Amino acid sequence: MMWLFIGLAVVSVLLLVVMLLRYLRRSQHARQIHKLIRDLSRDSLADILVPDSVDGEVWIDYLLLTDGGLLVLDIRDYTGNLFGGESINEWTQLIGVKSHKFNNPLLELPARIQAVQALAGDIPVTGQVVFTRRGHFPKGLPEGVCMVDEVYERLSGFLRPALPESRLDEAWSVVSAAVCRR
Repeated sequence: MMWLFIGLAVVSVLLLVVMLLRYLRRSQHARQIHKLIRDLSRDSLADILVPDSVDGEVWIDYLLLTDGGLLVLDIRDYTGNLFGGESINEWTQLIGVKSHKFNNPLLELPARIQAVQALAGDIPVTGQVVFTRRGHFPKGLPEGVCMVDEVYERLSGFLRPALPESRLDEAWSVVSAAVCRR
C-alpha cells in the first residue's frame, strides 16, 4: 500500500514538472514579445479596434509609436511546422500528424496599415507579421513575415529616421483617441 502512495506521489510530481515547463516555455515567448515592444516603441497600444474607411473596424494586436512613425505588429504564436506563401489564402499548421488551417496573415495586414494611416496623416505607418519561435517554417519564411528575434533587423530602416517629437506625439494623440480598447 505504501508503494502505491509513493508511486502516486512520483507521478504527481512529474506531472507538475511537465506542466510547469510548458508554462515557462509559453511565458518565455510572451516575455520576448513584451521586451520587443518595450525596446521598439516610445508608446504602444495592444488589442485595439481601429475604424476603417468603410464604417467598419480592424483588429490590431499591437500598434507602436516609434521614432520612425507608427508600426502595426501582427503577432502569431503558432506551434509546430508552418507552411504558407504570400498569395496563398490559407496556411497550414502541422502538429505531429494533425494539420490545421489558418488565414494568411499577410492578406489582412494592408487593411490594418491603411486604417492607421488614415488617422495618422502624413506620419509614416508600416506593419509586420511576426511569428514566435514556437513555430517553424521548414520550407522558409514567406516574404513579409519574420520571426520575433528578426524584427530589429527587418525594421531597422523604418526605425532609424527620427521624426520630430511634436509631429509624432500629435499623430499618436489622434490615433489613440480614435481606437477602441478591448
